[in-house]
Amino acid sequence: MIYSADKYAYFIIHRMLRLEEGERLTLHANEETIEFAHKVAHEAAESSGVTVSLVYIENGRVESVDEIAPSCREKKAKSDCLLNLASFTPSVFREDEELDAPSLQRHRLLSDPVFLDRRISFPYAVAYVPTAAWAQFIYGAGATADRLWLDLAEFLSLDDEDASSAEKILTQRAAVLNSLGIRSLQLEADNISLSADLADGARITTTAMNLNGRRFFCPSLPCEDLIFPVNFRSARGSFRSTYPFRLFDRVFDSASFTVKDGKIASASGIEPAYINRYMNIDERAAFAGEIILCESLTQPAKTDLAFGIPLLDRMRSSEVVFGGISPEAVTLDDETQLEASGLNTSFARLEVPVGSRQLSVAAKLSDGRTVSIFEDGVFALGI
Repeated sequence: MIYSADKYAYFIIHRMLRLEEGERLTLHANEETIEFAHKVAHEAAESSGVTVSLVYIENGRVESVDEIAPSCREKKAKSDCLLNLASFTPSVFREDEELDAPSLQRHRLLSDPVFLDRRISFPYAVAYVPTAAWAQFIYGAGATADRLWLDLAEFLSLDDEDASSAEKILTQRAAVLNSLGIRSLQLEADNISLSADLADGARITTTAMNLNGRRFFCPSLPCEDLIFPVNFRSARGSFRSTYPFRLFDRVFDSASFTVKDGKIASASGIEPAYINRYMNIDERAAFAGEIILCESLTQPAKTDLAFGIPLLDRMRSSEVVFGGISPEAVTLDDETQLEASGLNTSFARLEVPVGSRQLSVAAKLSDGRTVSIFEDGVFALGI
């Protein structure tokens, strides 16, 4: 575990945050992540040359703040960035539970809110730290965090010092796809036949971010996704999941859905109490919000594990997303236009994996042409 932890600390600072010289890092940790947080803080301080603020938080309250200084002469801080070292929170499904924001967050079903007047202006990242509770969710009772450290290291390619970063390629692909003027998508494979119109007021994007065209970073890694915001009224067709996925406190190995006028019309392979409770969280939870495309030949695609954390699980496979959209995809400046643009602003979000090596996606363009953008599980058009 120690070896993987050292590699993971380096990975977070240099491949996720891409911490630069002179950047001042504020690091949030809790009781389960505080030991690892010290490794990350020292790595950050030595890399940036600026003192790191390590904030210890329990039950939503700041308990203490430690200052981790670099061993060399400190540089003048020129900018700020933020890192949250999160731990897995177990949850228990109850049909009568009030599904407010804290409970949805425990179930990993909370959508990021869309606040157009509060867009991100500094680098930030969220990294999850292996714990016994997380290991037991994945592997069963008695599992230890050591096993999870090993699987996470393989999933993230921590031991591959020559691993190339695909994040900038994804941003380039997004730019090419946005330039095409895509109006709708048609997904086809043995397990899926689904079409949807893209929403207005949004762009195709990826988890990787570029602030002001200069500061590149990844809020979460691995980053393999291209996100297509869809008009929540438009999805139609049927599909079957291809990887295990989490809903509330359970992992479901296979489920089938039919969608009509954007909304789940039927679902099988999931206990009715679970899917019905999700669909009734709010009036838009059962409507499609995004289609996410991920290639099927990546390192994350090789694992069948359901980590139970959407930011990780989505990188294994292309997905159909029900509920709220990714805020970074929105291009509007007026929140009153979200509904008219077809953007799903549900309080909840459920990501269902549908990717395979047979998946193909055709895009209908604004000029009437239809082009293939995804063939046999990989991007087409030479991108």
